[in-house]
Amino acid sequence: MSNLSILLTSVLMMTTLRISGQVYYLDEDYPGMTPQKYAENKVSVEGRYIQNITMSPDGKEILLGETDSSLWRYERILRIKVLDSFELVIDTPDFVKNFEYERMWMIGEPMISPDNRTLYFVADYPPDYWQAERSENGDWSNPTKLISLSTDDGDWYISISENNTLYYTDGRIHMSPKLNGQYTSRTLVEGAFNLQDAGDPCIAPAEDYMVFASTRKGGYGQGDIYVCFKDYRGNWSEAYDLGSDVNTEDWESAPYISPDEKYLFFSRRDTSQHAKYQDIYWVSMRLVDSIKNKNLQIDQAKQN
Repeated sequence: MSNLSILLTSVLMMTTLRISGQVYYLDEDYPGMTPQKYAENKVSVEGRYIQNITMSPDGKEILLGETDSSLWRYERILRIKVLDSFELVIDTPDFVKNFEYERMWMIGEPMISPDNRTLYFVADYPPDYWQAERSENGDWSNPTKLISLSTDDGDWYISISENNTLYYTDGRIHMSPKLNGQYTSRTLVEGAFNLQDAGDPCIAPAEDYMVFASTRKGGYGQGDIYVCFKDYRGNWSEAYDLGSDVNTEDWESAPYISPDEKYLFFSRRDTSQHAKYQDIYWVSMRLVDSIKNKNLQIDQAKQN
């Protein structure tokens, strides 16, 4: 086979992979067990302060919560779309530009549902939970408040499992199953990990583990990222920190599990106020697997 034929075959294979249901990432420098910045000069851009990331199941639509440097206030939701030609379009969705605020201007923390049909986010201050639906033209439209879940105190960071159960936080993590097409109840997630400050929950698709952020004592810095696991009885484990490669003296927050569960994304900001940088990092999910396996071995040793 000629070099040209090999090259064409490789290109065809790459194209087939990209359109066969796998996630398309903007960065081909895939991380291992050590975190690295995600998509520099595309997502992680100097002078841009990104709090969180979410993406469509195929990875070709990315939504980013953008903040300011001084007050850590959510300024807008930024979108990066990958066209069929693999060109990038960067904009702000129309529903964000046209959003009518009831109180104080603030909008962010977007989260796309696994079925790609609903977008959840927070808006106003104190923030409430909102959702927008995927319209026929593929855009997000008609945002409505989740009145049954929103409170007067402050509602933050919502994520969703494959069976449409919502997880969210007001300083402790709550959950709401979808019953008859509606979310009507708030239930505090029971577990030792949730007895202290627990924020920014990202639930795994099968709800068998959850990654979250916390400012609890004993961490590495201003805010750290932890993981907890659910056993076959439905009980949650204690919280395990993700280690010194993920958790630094900076403020780590906003964990996000990629649609294929291969990577964990998170935000790293140097300080809460008057920050010099806030970027998105990613790391292989093998890190979370190693933490689970290590602690399973410890628990088995204790039982023996």
